Amino acid sequence: MSKIFKKHNSGFTIVEMLVSSLVFSIIAISISNVFIQIINIQRRGIAFQKIQDNALFVTESMSRDIRVSSVIDQESPGCVLTTLTMTHPIKGQVVYRVSGGIVEKSEGGGIFNPISTSDVNFTTMNFCVIGSVANDNQTPRIAILTSVQNKTGKETFHVNLQTSVSSRSLRDELQFP
Repeated sequence: MSKIFKKHNSGFTIVEMLVSSLVFSIIAISISNVFIQIINIQRRGIAFQKIQDNALFVTESMSRDIRVSSVIDQESPGCVLTTLTMTHPIKGQVVYRVSGGIVEKSEGGGIFNPISTSDVNFTTMNFCVIGSVANDNQTPRIAILTSVQNKTGKETFHVNLQTSVSSRSLRDELQFP
């Protein structure tokens, strides 16, 4: 008895290979696009985080000084004041300003030192000051209006921030009736 073996060639045809290559390519391109979008979203998030970190640090630093300082004769209800000068009980004269996109601070009439980083650009910083006139019996209130943008990245993001702070007279608060 002889056995007859039939040879069957098993494998993929050229059409099957082309179809599977096409499907694999579509999946690879889709995954690549999703990955690129995730990277772009991460970069945008980092840019916004830099803006937020700088802006919060600057406004908090200003707020601490404003709360305990005397702001005298700088009325600016129209928010046109670009430099804020105050008298701090310990540091002496404190001045805040924006120069070249960097927020700077001077203490005791000294030189200006940057308090924001070079990662962001403070395009504007204006102060609305109300109640700073001597003997007007009002608590000085300062609104800080600022616009910040990132310096790095493909896209430029602008963030406008506003905060209000009132100056407190420690002598008035500690006196008893």
